[in-house]
Amino acid sequence: MSAFRSLAPSTQPEDSSASSPNKYAAGESNSGTSGTTSGGGNSGGADQGAGSGGDGKDGNPRKRRTAGSVSTMACTPCRQARQRCDGNRPNRCGRCALRKLDCIYKPHTKTHKDDLIQEIKVLRGDNTDLQNRNREIEQSALEVDSTNRGLREEGAWQRIILQTIGSNGHDREIIKKLRAGESHQSIADWLVHQNPDFGNLGADSSSRHDLVDVVQIFEAQCQGDDGLERFSPETNSELRWTKVCTSQKLVGHLFDLYFTWVHPVHMLFSEMDFKIEFRHNLDTYCSRSLVNAICAMACHLLDGENERGRRNVIDAATLRDGFMAEARTTLTPETFSHMTSIQSFAIMYLVELSSGKARSAVGYLRSAVENLKTSSGPQQSDEAKEVTFWGIQTLNTYVHSTFSCRRLHASDTGSSWKGVTYQRLWAPPAPQGPIFQNIQLDADDRVWRFYRRPGDARELPFRPSHGIMTACQQAELFSIINESIGLYCGARGKVSAAKMLEVYGKYKSWKDDLPGVIANIGEGDQPLPHILYLHAQYHTALVQHFSPLLHCGAFTGSDLAELRQIVIFHARSGVEPLEHSRRLYSSRFSLPLMSFCLIHLCDALVRYSPQVPPAAQTARFCLDVLHQTRLGFALCGPLQSLFYQAIRECGVQLPPEMSDTVDSFNHYVVDDILDVCTRLSYTQPLDQILHHIDPQIAQDWAGEWEKQIKSRIGKARRESTSGRYLQVANILND
Repeated sequence: MSAFRSLAPSTQPEDSSASSPNKYAAGESNSGTSGTTSGGGNSGGADQGAGSGGDGKDGNPRKRRTAGSVSTMACTPCRQARQRCDGNRPNRCGRCALRKLDCIYKPHTKTHKDDLIQEIKVLRGDNTDLQNRNREIEQSALEVDSTNRGLREEGAWQRIILQTIGSNGHDREIIKKLRAGESHQSIADWLVHQNPDFGNLGADSSSRHDLVDVVQIFEAQCQGDDGLERFSPETNSELRWTKVCTSQKLVGHLFDLYFTWVHPVHMLFSEMDFKIEFRHNLDTYCSRSLVNAICAMACHLLDGENERGRRNVIDAATLRDGFMAEARTTLTPETFSHMTSIQSFAIMYLVELSSGKARSAVGYLRSAVENLKTSSGPQQSDEAKEVTFWGIQTLNTYVHSTFSCRRLHASDTGSSWKGVTYQRLWAPPAPQGPIFQNIQLDADDRVWRFYRRPGDARELPFRPSHGIMTACQQAELFSIINESIGLYCGARGKVSAAKMLEVYGKYKSWKDDLPGVIANIGEGDQPLPHILYLHAQYHTALVQHFSPLLHCGAFTGSDLAELRQIVIFHARSGVEPLEHSRRLYSSRFSLPLMSFCLIHLCDALVRYSPQVPPAAQTARFCLDVLHQTRLGFALCGPLQSLFYQAIRECGVQLPPEMSDTVDSFNHYVVDDILDVCTRLSYTQPLDQILHHIDPQIAQDWAGEWEKQIKSRIGKARRESTSGRYLQVANILND
């Protein structure tokens, strides 16, 4: 291969290189002295070029210029010139610095996008970490605040105890209670019950959470997303409906609790119409008083079985009082007769009763009943009115049947008011015509889920509620109960065998005609709680229907034994759905109606069947259920005390391990009991009932049984020594 021809050095000035078509190559050639050119030529002579051939035999091989630092992201001038760039950011790259060019970097689209995505991910992660840390700090602050307030409460209780020792004559009782291991709270509460002025000794404005603090606590508990879809207003309309809180999630949580546990049992208004108007800020089916009353009732269902325990129960009571105060302020004389106000009165009765304030609650129910007769204001549909009418009718009948209080006639004198709270004078007019005639029972598409707290599972199973159908059957049942109460109160003259068995036949017909979805309550069928309660109400009503006959003295021998068998059967049958409800859903959410049914049924079993089941087992079941329900419903404490006194009179001995449960309710006094039962006993007032029973009832019983009950089991005959009427077991199991 011939040697390259030597090239003479350029004699042109440096500026002339700008006119050269390959100015960059020329510039590089002149600036370097390394003997190589950018084009790969040799700046030496021919001899040097020949001597540096590829064989390298002369020991001086040809060296190729190595590129400096090269960046994968070149600046704009280097990219346009298609030259290598050292990417010397933030300064100019070497090539632009040499040529005094503007060194501008424009990021590559794909690379820049990836960098931004990665940066966003990092920022999001940092934001999540900060939010979690912030929540931890807030939770820690709440816990510290709760602990401090708890300590201040404990100090207030101790001040009450210390300042009353030696000055109020309770030294021995206080010392005895301290030695028995009672808490400072229970002793302080007992002292306050003995003398309300004692409470002023421990008064401390900081010992109890104020409403603002409580609202913040419960709003914080409802901040987490539980994945449930709740109905909510289109705008911040909850600010209009209540001033107690501004959290949509807290209001939604309280609504969920109410429509899960309260509404199916006490259906006092149209749920669908209420929800629609709540969303759209309308006031025909929704009002501020109704919203606040619903929230107040739901506060009894706020779960206290958590790490905050008793503190949560106290705060729930504060929140309930806040909603009740708001409901009262929104009720004005101009709106008393509006349907939403009537519905609010009925719910406020339930709130006060659940709080153990039955004597003050009666005014709300009386107002609901009286204004129902002359309702005015925005007109609701016939369907909604019928729901409200039968709901209040059922609630009013429940008051008379559950509390076992006598009702008066208009001809009774003023002296009959003594010792009586719930009376015939303000009972609604006797219902006429079919029940729920304006409501399509088969069009009920509402669903029910086992809802308790915001932290429940995200995908709770939904089931058909059958709420309208249950409410219809409940209205029919309580219409029969209303007849039974009127019978014992002398509304139809003396209580004869014909009248007693006529009402009993109506009870049996009601039970036989139940739809399958309500009649089947086996545990395998997973019956809903309001359906279980309906069956418990039925059996409780029959226990109360026959129990007075056991004490009238007219029945003896086999007749008395068979009446006792009927009472025992229905008492056992009534406890069974309550046991199912406890196993399936817990007793925490049992309403006052169920607590009274429970205590009446268990009382009958302890008195009339102490062996099967054992009386101690029955008593323990009743006290345990009331103890669990007491977390949200204060009336259960005095009921425990009354029932414990009753079983002691019957000679029932509780196991030693129940001593703590007994100690928790042995401090209730007479005012507590009156605030729950309006009387000093939960049992039927036999002294007011027995004189209405016909002395000939026992002589007529056999013939009336044959005449009215025999057709239920055809030709089956009772095989007993008397041989006069059907076998009771066949009737009961029919």
